[in-house]
Amino acid sequence: MNSPVEELKLGPAAPYTVRESPRARYVRLKLSVRDGLVVVVPKGFDRRRIPGLLEQKQRWIEKASEKIERQRDFLRAGAPDSLPERILLRAIGEEWSVSYQSTGAARVAAVEREGHRLHVYGNTGNVPACREALARWMNRKAHERLVPWLEQIAREKGFHIGRVLVRSQKTRWGSCSRRGTISLNQNLLFVPPDLAQYVFLHELCHTVHLNHSARFWALLRQYSASYKELHRELRAAWQMTPAWTSAGQNGQGGGK
Repeated sequence: MNSPVEELKLGPAAPYTVRESPRARYVRLKLSVRDGLVVVVPKGFDRRRIPGLLEQKQRWIEKASEKIERQRDFLRAGAPDSLPERILLRAIGEEWSVSYQSTGAARVAAVEREGHRLHVYGNTGNVPACREALARWMNRKAHERLVPWLEQIAREKGFHIGRVLVRSQKTRWGSCSRRGTISLNQNLLFVPPDLAQYVFLHELCHTVHLNHSARFWALLRQYSASYKELHRELRAAWQMTPAWTSAGQNGQGGGK
């Protein structure tokens, strides 16, 4: 059985705890929503070495902490009648504060204000209508920012594409038709830029190979050397989609 947890700190912004385990053969780092960062050490380990070890693993800690924070956001927004007070669009590096105003209007609309403020007004007591208004705003934002980004990458890499559509897909981050029409999930706005760009490259390669053959993956490797790691991360990226979106409520977000 593990010994009681000892609370320590690496620095003012990086708290962690130490847990001694007789069964541990080496130092392990564990990070979770419930426990935060836990350093599991073998019995008799010199704890003065821990700060140095954590410094070596700083990049891993930062990356894992980002995932934990996304999980916290997802859990906080998980109530069925919840509406967001802030919207983080990781792909384009924007964070929007959201205000709600009830008026006599029957419908609900969302308009942008200065300072990345989004104002939702109308029958704001109707939660589904508010979500629909937010979804329409997301669709507009994806057309404004994601579509030009994809088209720029296509030009730079020498791909020829047809139309680009934006949809609110529940099981795919993107798709490509036989005619070269690429469809993007507007919820790509919630994922980090490297994952969004991976989806773009993935679909662009489908304009050449409309399958997942060895030739397709070889082509994708030319444009994304770390495609395997990004592909794995994308499988769990639905957790970045807030619960107030249809994909977030269904716990889905992308096969590709």
